[in-house]
Amino acid sequence: MEKTKRLFIIASILMLSVFVMSARDNIVVEGSFAKIQGIKRFNIEVDWTNIHINGLTPGEWIRYRNSEQPSFDAEEEFQSELKPRWSDMVASSNEKLNKKQVYLLPDASELKYKLIVSPHQIDRNGNLEAFCTIVNKNDEVLVKFVLTGKGGIFGTMSNLWGDGFKSAGKNLAKILEKYLIK
Repeated sequence: MEKTKRLFIIASILMLSVFVMSARDNIVVEGSFAKIQGIKRFNIEVDWTNIHINGLTPGEWIRYRNSEQPSFDAEEEFQSELKPRWSDMVASSNEKLNKKQVYLLPDASELKYKLIVSPHQIDRNGNLEAFCTIVNKNDEVLVKFVLTGKGGIFGTMSNLWGDGFKSAGKNLAKILEKYLIK
């Protein structure tokens, strides 16, 4: 009986621990949003240096795509169909944030705060994972967090990538609303 009681207590503690850990907010990797709470305007940039497409570096992906479809220009696809889709993310974020008077402004280097979006992984369907960093004018990292986007199901790869970036933009808006607007 004593052993059963002990096992029940240990199991209860483990279940409670799992519940508490899953309820925690796991998006923040480093720093805190506290220093930028209430900030309404951010310069937004994208950093493509760490992107992987289906787990491959851009060079590997281009070689793979060119071997898979020799008549297709994978370099062109990467440069003109994937990279420009990040503007879909900015647009979908701003659609929601502008109502709260928060603005993400590309090419606004005069602003005090910069949000750098570094896409890390995107697959053929547009499922996206990116790391975001907010820095001040002195390039001091204030907060780093993870951003995800869900791609599409049907359409061209460019459209699916656009779906992933739009989804990431909506998620970015939710994150910024949650932590900046009190």
